[in-house]
Amino acid sequence: MIVLENLRRGNKALIKDINRALVLDQLRSYGPLSRTDIAKRTKLGLSTLTKITDDLIAQGMIKEIGEGDSSGGRRPVYLEFNSNYGYALGVKIEERRIILALTNLQAEVLEKSYIDYSPGAPADEVIGALIQGISKMMDKNKFLVHRWLGIGIAVSGLVDKNSGCLIFSTLLGWGEVPFRRILQGKFPVPIIVDNDVNAYALAELAYGYGREVGNFILATIGVGIGAGLVLDGKIFRGEFGGAGEIGHMVIYGKGNSCYCGRRGCLEAHAGEKFIVNETKRLLTQEKDSILYGERSTLTFARVLKAAEDGDCCARQAFWTAGYNLGIGLVNLINIMNPATIILAGESMSGQEFLLCGIRELLQTNFFTKYQEKFDLRVSALGDDAWERGAAILVINEHFREPIYRGQRTVYSM
Repeated sequence: MIVLENLRRGNKALIKDINRALVLDQLRSYGPLSRTDIAKRTKLGLSTLTKITDDLIAQGMIKEIGEGDSSGGRRPVYLEFNSNYGYALGVKIEERRIILALTNLQAEVLEKSYIDYSPGAPADEVIGALIQGISKMMDKNKFLVHRWLGIGIAVSGLVDKNSGCLIFSTLLGWGEVPFRRILQGKFPVPIIVDNDVNAYALAELAYGYGREVGNFILATIGVGIGAGLVLDGKIFRGEFGGAGEIGHMVIYGKGNSCYCGRRGCLEAHAGEKFIVNETKRLLTQEKDSILYGERSTLTFARVLKAAEDGDCCARQAFWTAGYNLGIGLVNLINIMNPATIILAGESMSGQEFLLCGIRELLQTNFFTKYQEKFDLRVSALGDDAWERGAAILVINEHFREPIYRGQRTVYSM
C-alpha cells in the first residue's frame, strides 16, 4: 500500500534514482545485456543510459564483462549486475532446527550453518540459539559486514510482516513472538520476518517457474501444508498475514482430528502424518505388505522407501493423500484462477505417487476450458529455496523503487 505522505517530492534526484532502479532491475533479472538492449527495454535515451551505467560501474554495482558479436559496426559491450555488491542472511526456522544461509544479491547461497533444537522448545530458547548462530556467521565473515543488507526470517505460522511479529504458529506452538524487536536490539541491520511458504514463493517468483507467469500458487506439503499466493507478480498476504493457510481448510466435516484442535483439515488428510497413519490402517487389511511387521515403528521415510519398492499399502496411502490434497487445490483454483500451481516441500520426495492422486481429482473436477490452460508443476529449486526466499525478503526491500522518504536502499549504501 502506498502511503502518500511518505512519498518523495518529484524532482531530478527522484527521476535519476528511479531510472537507476530500472536499469538495475533489468540487469538483475535478464543480464548480461548491452547498453542498447537496456535502452530498448527501459525506453531510456542512450545518452541518459550511458551516464547511469557509468555511475553504476564506478559505484561497483555493475561491471563490464566483455564484447559480444557484431552484425556490423562496433561490437556491443555487455554489462552484468555485480551480485557480490552486497549480502543477506536468510533464516529458516523448522520444527527441529534452524538453517542460516549467507547469500549474495542473487540469493545464491555462499555458506550455510545448522542449529538443532528439541521439538517443543520455547521461543526464547530458540531465539537465543538463533542470535548465537547469526553472531558466529557475522564474525566469520567480518570482511562483508559493511555490505550486509539485513536478515530475513522465514517461519511457519501467521506472521505480521509489517511489525516483524509471529502472531501464532500451530506447528511450533509459539504465539506473539516479536522477532524484529528482539533481533533489532542485537544486530544493526534491517530484520524482515514472513511466513516460510511466502518466502519460498518469492524464490519461485525470482528464480523458479514463477518467473514465467504473473499468477500462481505455491503449495508446500510436508509435516504441515501451506500455500503462497502470487497475484500479478506480488505475494498476497491478506489483511492480517493469514492468506494461504490452506493446511487448515476443512475438506471433510467429520474427518481426522488436527493438532489445531479442529477436524477434517487438509493437513490432517494429506500431510506426512496422514500418510504414515493411513499406511498403518491399510496394513490391518494387507498382511502381505513388506511393512506389516513394522507397524509400530513406521516413519514417513520408511513408507516412502516401501512405495519406491512397490509396496501396495504405501503407494495407496500416498495416492489417497494426493487425492485429498487435490480437493484443497481445486478449491483454491476455483477461487484464485491461477495459471500454475507449483508443488514443493518434503513430501514431494514421493511425487511419483502423490501426483497420481492429485491429477485424478483435478481431472474429474475441473472446468473443461480451464483445464486446457492450467499447468501443474513440481518445484525444481531444491531444499535451500526456503533460505533463499528469506534472503530475497531483504534483497527485494533494498531494490524497491526509491520513492519513499528515508527509504533504505542499495542506492544509499
